[in-house]
Amino acid sequence: MDKKWVKREFMYFGEAQTVLDDKGRITVSRRFRETMNVMGHAIWYLTRGYDGAIFLFPKEVWDSIRAQAGQHPVMDAQAIDFRRMFYGSVGEARPDNQGRILVPQHLREFAGLEKEAVLLGVDDHLELWNRERWRAFQKSKEDQYKQMASDLFVPKEGTVGTIESASSV
Repeated sequence: MDKKWVKREFMYFGEAQTVLDDKGRITVSRRFRETMNVMGHAIWYLTRGYDGAIFLFPKEVWDSIRAQAGQHPVMDAQAIDFRRMFYGSVGEARPDNQGRILVPQHLREFAGLEKEAVLLGVDDHLELWNRERWRAFQKSKEDQYKQMASDLFVPKEGTVGTIESASSV
């Protein structure tokens, strides 16, 4: 079975506005906290993402990523560089009773976070963005959105499957 269609019991989705407090914490939206609580996602790993975002992975997803990354040869130069960038910036977090997560200083600097931020649900993980950077990213991808969907979901010659058949997996 194609790994990208593996069915999960949970999904994070949507966009939630948040702000960093004076201690560098964000407050997670109620909807995201409900999913966290139902799924028992008490431990989170924050690391550098792409395009200036911070990735937030629940422990079970983090463990899967570690297992996949560990399959690459230890002396592979690209794997070494990836591990340095990815693991070298990791911070562990546990939401407090008010649903706040402390974002490490080095990640706040990486993402350009000062006050206003956006927390995105991206299926099995969350992403934290500087609000202005997120809006600029969306705008930069608007013209490509239709093509991205076509590339991902329209069957190519010699393949089978559609969104409908994938969702029934």
